[in-house]
Amino acid sequence: MTHGHFRSVFACFVYVVFAIELIKGKNKKEAYIYTQRMALEFAESQRFNPKEIQLFARILCNDISQYPENEISSSGYVLHSLEASLWCFLNSGSYSESVLKAVNLGEDTDTTGAITGGLAGLYYGFEGIPEEWIEVLARKEDIEKLCRKLKDQLMK
Repeated sequence: MTHGHFRSVFACFVYVVFAIELIKGKNKKEAYIYTQRMALEFAESQRFNPKEIQLFARILCNDISQYPENEISSSGYVLHSLEASLWCFLNSGSYSESVLKAVNLGEDTDTTGAITGGLAGLYYGFEGIPEEWIEVLARKEDIEKLCRKLKDQLMK
């Protein structure tokens, strides 16, 4: 979001489409398949540079969840961050497993953990976050206030 390069913007687009499908209640696989189709169709309709779109092939043309862990990088580079986050989320069964998997990949752990945590939070809900993790949050009250505000906006 902080970088204006096409790759960064398109990665955010892919993430947001996936997130919206999770919010709508689709399961992980359905949301992922929809995201792949939607992103590729949109890229084609907008005539985006095919060389740029090809860089997203592991996510959009293949199934990133099927790659072995040793082929997943979490360097902080936008494509690596998106691939790693999707891989962790799709290969986990809980919020904590998703985030721990992301952090345990190493490299840019805070970025990968945050991106993965965002998806896992949407999917597993607040109740899925371990209580002991919530209790030690800095500015916990501010975060809870923002969550309530978001919920109110979504319920309109």
